[in-house]
Amino acid sequence: YRPASIAETLYYFIVVIWGSRNAAMSVVGEIRDRTWDLQRLSSLGAGQMTWGKLFGATAYNWFGGAICLAVILAHGFTHDDPIAVIVSLIYFLAVGVIAQAVALLASLIAVRRRQSHTRLEIFLYQFAGLLAAVAVFWIWDAADPAGSIIARKAATDFIPWWGHSFDARPFLLVSLAIFTAWTLVACYRTMRLELQMRNGPLVWLGFLVFIGIYVAGFDAWLSKDPMMAKWDAIALRLALAATTYAFLTYAMVLLEPKDRVHFRWLGAELGARRIANALSGLQAWMMSYIATFFFAALLIWRLSASATPQELAMIASAMGFITRDVALFVLLHTLPGRKRGDFAAVLTLFALYVLAPAILNGLDLKGALVFFYPQQTAVFWLSPAIAWAEALAVAVLAIGRIALGEKSSVRAPA
Repeated sequence: YRPASIAETLYYFIVVIWGSRNAAMSVVGEIRDRTWDLQRLSSLGAGQMTWGKLFGATAYNWFGGAICLAVILAHGFTHDDPIAVIVSLIYFLAVGVIAQAVALLASLIAVRRRQSHTRLEIFLYQFAGLLAAVAVFWIWDAADPAGSIIARKAATDFIPWWGHSFDARPFLLVSLAIFTAWTLVACYRTMRLELQMRNGPLVWLGFLVFIGIYVAGFDAWLSKDPMMAKWDAIALRLALAATTYAFLTYAMVLLEPKDRVHFRWLGAELGARRIANALSGLQAWMMSYIATFFFAALLIWRLSASATPQELAMIASAMGFITRDVALFVLLHTLPGRKRGDFAAVLTLFALYVLAPAILNGLDLKGALVFFYPQQTAVFWLSPAIAWAEALAVAVLAIGRIALGEKSSVRAPA
């Protein structure tokens, strides 16, 4: 037992911790050595570059991990069920790939944003991979039939999904394999962008469809909430999908570049009624926002006969504040001066959702909270009216700044 336990610990250290560090350094190290531009100009394709950086930079880690896995498998086949050993092998491989792929993806996103690459930032890329590995371990461990490291009351042997109950380990194993594949696809598509290739919208649309179906199936967990106990399964699934898409909207609007030239091109294509071209140029955060809006509207329609006007108004006002926040990211990128748009937007949202409400609560001015996030009010339409008024104001300012930049560029002397 002891050699297998030591081998498992060493595997996590060599493949997950050390491997994610090497994956985070695979592209950043080339930039530091000033060899990245030469590699970008080579005949290597995006796929070759992605797999080379992901598995080439971590080859020694996987060699050491293979030795550890050999010890783990030898112990497993002599003491446990062979199927359980194979399942564990797939888990170990997947958690290592996910940790390294997320670390590489984080570094590629930083390269795309033209960030500096200090030791702290490289650690943050590695830390992103470690967080992904911890999340995988935590969920996998909760379904351990032999006893979980975490509190047993939080562990589960069966997972309800779309009205059916599945054995936890096989369900999580399939989920883990699928999410590993999506992570590798994300690395590949980000590498394509770095190599000045264009990504179409179909892959992201496919991911939106997948993640919406996947997350919506966990409605049984929400049905235990007293506030949502009266909602039917369809409403719960719509709420889960809308919430997931809202999270993706915030994540992608933070990570993706907000390029005024691209925004102007989209406006020109829409103005010329070239809808197909405009749709092909939509960024991931735009498609996520549209999906959020669509499913929120479906949720309001589904609840229109059973929910109170205040509850429906909460959903409408939430969409208004999401619109305001997204427009804020775009607006701050259109302002002149040194570009700190994303950082300024994050600080502004922190002030809007945390600092200002804390001050108002301290001053016993809770009625003013309706200006910062969704609140139930005696006049049910007040909260959505305020939210959408703020959203339209910020959106008009952002569009105006984009148009102003376009006119300035037109008037500039040749």
